[in-house]
Amino acid sequence: MGVRLVELSGELAAAVETAAPSVVRVEGRRRSASSGVAWSADGVVVASHHAVDAEEDVPVGLDDGRTVKARVVGRDPGTDLAVLRTEATGLAAPRWDGSSGSRVGHLVVGVSRPGRTARARLGIVSAAAGEWRTPAGGRLESYLETDIEPHPGFSGGLLLGADGSALGSTTAGLLRGAGMAVPVAALRRVVETLLAHGRVRRGYLGIGTQTIAMIPPVAGQTLALIVLSVQPDSPASKAGLMVGDVLLRAGEERLTHPGALVPSLDEERVGRELRLRIWRAGEERDVTIVVGERETA
Repeated sequence: MGVRLVELSGELAAAVETAAPSVVRVEGRRRSASSGVAWSADGVVVASHHAVDAEEDVPVGLDDGRTVKARVVGRDPGTDLAVLRTEATGLAAPRWDGSSGSRVGHLVVGVSRPGRTARARLGIVSAAAGEWRTPAGGRLESYLETDIEPHPGFSGGLLLGADGSALGSTTAGLLRGAGMAVPVAALRRVVETLLAHGRVRRGYLGIGTQTIAMIPPVAGQTLALIVLSVQPDSPASKAGLMVGDVLLRAGEERLTHPGALVPSLDEERVGRELRLRIWRAGEERDVTIVVGERETA
């Protein structure tokens, strides 16, 4: 047993040593630094959106001790990701192997760089599941939470598996108090979109809703959404949706809580028609809305 632990310890140390050059320091806030991960050799770095306030001249500390300037190429608050382009070349991107095989109880190592040197913390996967919607509306292909307590520099760092594979980018900005990772599949999708367009499009309808109980049930449905507000000149307004309308279904999906509308507002749905089944004046009817694009702040 002792020999195996020594071997495992050596393997973990070697994995951190190999990954450390890929992890950089990002001084995106005045009083505290976070981490970032090299995405490509030509100077692209992935960081956490919530930890980068500036847009230009963001100092980024490299493994070799140099500090270079970076600018924000794009952000996605929904997945808490920001893409920066630095003046550096020859950055060492990690071996992105994905997290689809991660199981609860697997050993993981979080590598961060809050200062000049890389730091590592050992933990386990405390929760893992399939596709997940973040509170901000982003889509992650898988849910990956660790028991590594968020600490200075944690966000934007690199999560390694015990074999040294890169499982994702660490963040404390998706769920309060949770040390999570944005998995590789989501990283690839969001980073490529931000590099190409500078933003991830989000759909919007322009309504405010609240869950209500249907008494008696309508078409066997006991919960639905009542429209509390309709923004002027919004897609919902143009489609004739009114305050007091009750939303039963979006397509074939029953609407029982406000979050049930989120999948209908993904990037690929912008500009497309959404058919809503509603209850108005004691009868069911259909309303077709063209999904608009939410303006970014």
